[in-house]
Amino acid sequence: MEQGNQHTQQIISTEYFRDNQIQQIINDILRISLEPYLFKELLERILRYLISREQLQLAPKAGVFVVEPEEKTLSLQAHIGFADKQIARCNSVKFGLCHCGQAASESDILFFKDQPPLLKGQPKSFPRYRHYSVPIVRDNQPIGVLVLYVKELHQLSVGMEQLLESVSNILATVIENQKMDQQMVELVNDLRISIISLQEEKLFSESVIQSLDHGLIVTDLAGNILKSNTVARQILQPMAKSIEGKSLKSLVGPNHTARLTRIDTTQTDSKENLLNLQALNGDEKIISYTTAPRKDARGNQVGMVISFTDVTELSYVRREMEKMNRLSTVAEIASAVAHEVRNPLAGIKIMAQSIEEDAADNEQHLECSQRIIRQVDRLNELLTEFFSYARPVEPNKRPTSLSGILAETKPLIHNRLLKNSIELVENVPEELPMILADPNQMQQVFLNLMLNSIDAIRQNGAITIKACLVSGKTLSHYKKKFPGLLTSSRYVLINFSDNGKGMPAEIADKAFEPFFTTKSTGTGLGLSIVYRTLRENDAVVTLESEQGKGTTFYMFIRAVR
Repeated sequence: MEQGNQHTQQIISTEYFRDNQIQQIINDILRISLEPYLFKELLERILRYLISREQLQLAPKAGVFVVEPEEKTLSLQAHIGFADKQIARCNSVKFGLCHCGQAASESDILFFKDQPPLLKGQPKSFPRYRHYSVPIVRDNQPIGVLVLYVKELHQLSVGMEQLLESVSNILATVIENQKMDQQMVELVNDLRISIISLQEEKLFSESVIQSLDHGLIVTDLAGNILKSNTVARQILQPMAKSIEGKSLKSLVGPNHTARLTRIDTTQTDSKENLLNLQALNGDEKIISYTTAPRKDARGNQVGMVISFTDVTELSYVRREMEKMNRLSTVAEIASAVAHEVRNPLAGIKIMAQSIEEDAADNEQHLECSQRIIRQVDRLNELLTEFFSYARPVEPNKRPTSLSGILAETKPLIHNRLLKNSIELVENVPEELPMILADPNQMQQVFLNLMLNSIDAIRQNGAITIKACLVSGKTLSHYKKKFPGLLTSSRYVLINFSDNGKGMPAEIADKAFEPFFTTKSTGTGLGLSIVYRTLRENDAVVTLESEQGKGTTFYMFIRAVR
């Protein structure tokens, strides 16, 4: 009976790696990696899942280490089944003392059957050392190691190696996300500390009020401004010499006044109050504010002390960081999935071509095989778009003429413009300096935008391309909304607009997200590739759209000095 069980297990070990089983395991781990758990718990859940898969024949023992590059050590982040001695030994280990360090140094998946170097010469307290050491790599640099112990009957296989590579890629994304989360937490903590310090300031003298680097106003119970500082005036009414004696309602409106003067006794320290203000010149400002009661000597409330800071630029930075984080995560997942799908597709095409050659006299078989080949080619084109987004080619940036790029692009869409009765209007000054970018990639950007506009217009419309040089004070004005701009540089601002059907605000906010599309056909990668290509060329892009009126893309590209 025991021999029969062993025979069954050996059969399982040689057959469990079918493609659909590998893909199912990868999909399950991807799903776990996207769940909202803390870093350690997320790693432990992934380890438990792997151990629980009987077809993998893994022992109930596994761990994940993170590389500390400065010290060249491995730090144990999560583990299952480790004894106390092993935890103490492996908590922080220098490279060269263990198998995991060897895998990290060599960046190869290694399988060991012996003791690690740090235990050589010591009694074998635990005789089974058979395990995988899987490097976790990002940008050709080791950032961690996955160690998985196996059962005695475990068999090495190509399928296992492919699975471990995919799991390693997912863990790389999890570790990178953790680093970004830590940076975000530090930023939030810094902001929270700043707000707390503002809340503790209640009584100010006139000299202190004027010396503050943030806006502060003192009001009575009716919301009339009694005292203010220069910063407050610059934020609320830049052209006025004084705002004292005016009511908050006259400056920000009744709804905003109600929010600014409300004192919430249940507010926690971590809560941040934000308000969107529309300046007289049309600019939108986002302010972070706190409100405290102003009391007299007897403790009676006689007004409010309101302090506020212009956080417009910071808010755009946060939004851009969140967007880049989402795009990066999706890109890594898409790349991993596309890579796994491409190999089976190649095999399907080869087999279909073989059937096609043998089916010369059978029209039905010939047609079926040709259909298979066409569909495989279509999927390969889709995978090519995935890779273009997930792994963009490094740009060859050099001085390039914007007019030259447009001249190379227009012939590619000339016939479609004529067919759809769409006019292309260019306003690019001759004295405009060259831009610093990859001309081939920029040509692809404009081609994608033109095709997108043609689809939005359909018939009888116009596409307008305007360009101008921005620098100095003009650039500083734009920097509040586009914090990625460098005030020490010059940029060519390109307005690419169409008078098509436009998009509602909720759709426009998602336009650059991968796989998002409102079209019945297409992959939803066109604008995502535009966004990522421009980012790779140190350019900034955003869009404004109004349903029924059209869409405008704003692109800031570095100008050659």
